Amino acid sequence: MTRSTLLSFLKISSFFIFFGRAYQHLFWDAPYRSLFWDQHFLEPFINFIFDISWKSYVTNLNTDYALQFLIKGIGILYLFCAIISLKIHENAKAWMIGALKIGAVSIVFLSFLLTKEKFYHLIMFFEHAIQFGVPIALLFYLRFNDTNRLILYLKICIALAFICHGTYALGIFYPLPANFVTMTLNILPVTEEVAKTLLLTAGIIDFIIAIAIFLPSLAKIALIYAAFWGFLTAFARLFSGFHYDYSLSILHQYTYLVIYRLPHGIIPLVVLLYYFPLPKYTKLGFITNP
Repeated sequence: MTRSTLLSFLKISSFFIFFGRAYQHLFWDAPYRSLFWDQHFLEPFINFIFDISWKSYVTNLNTDYALQFLIKGIGILYLFCAIISLKIHENAKAWMIGALKIGAVSIVFLSFLLTKEKFYHLIMFFEHAIQFGVPIALLFYLRFNDTNRLILYLKICIALAFICHGTYALGIFYPLPANFVTMTLNILPVTEEVAKTLLLTAGIIDFIIAIAIFLPSLAKIALIYAAFWGFLTAFARLFSGFHYDYSLSILHQYTYLVIYRLPHGIIPLVVLLYYFPLPKYTKLGFITNP
């Protein structure tokens, strides 16, 4: 795989992440209230800076309006970063690099807020490793021509995502998330017990994949599975929603969940094609790469 092809995959993946999150922020909601309505953390600042009580702060409609304005503003930032992700190149202007850096930091912060919302489940943060890792990878590869380090970094992101997903599926440290079971029941005609068994099996495989992608003898099959599983779990959000209703409103409600998860399938596919490139095609037919 050439540098330009690898860079194109990173740019497309970064676009999906920013565009999906922009969709979420502009039309739905994001977990910023978990920070701005955290009484233990913010009350001293609110009392000191605004000289009002915490009750007045949280019940004031202007507070909610300000939060909505913030969420929409970040959505516009993400949309801007999505466009930049497609346009950016090695000799891009400093403002494009700067904007993408702000967007990358914002995605990391969003992952932290999602973790905070789940009572600081650390594995929740690293389950988003691919999502916040891809914009960072794009910035790194634009500056440094070090493909080996990039691929290693991407493999670590993949492994972290699978380990964290497996930890949840196996109920290690934290109970099996109810939405995992619900999605399985909505998509497959199985009982709840069978759904839990399937998730248990998937969790075990997750850990195997996280290790196998680093083993040359197993990497190919592991990366194929990782790419397949990444796309499957991304589109599962949409198929699960269709269980309730087949309408444009369901598409609108669930599509953004698919979009920002597409790199979960794309990134393993990138690593797979880097190690095991497809045969080249010429007018004479297929020629196996050396």
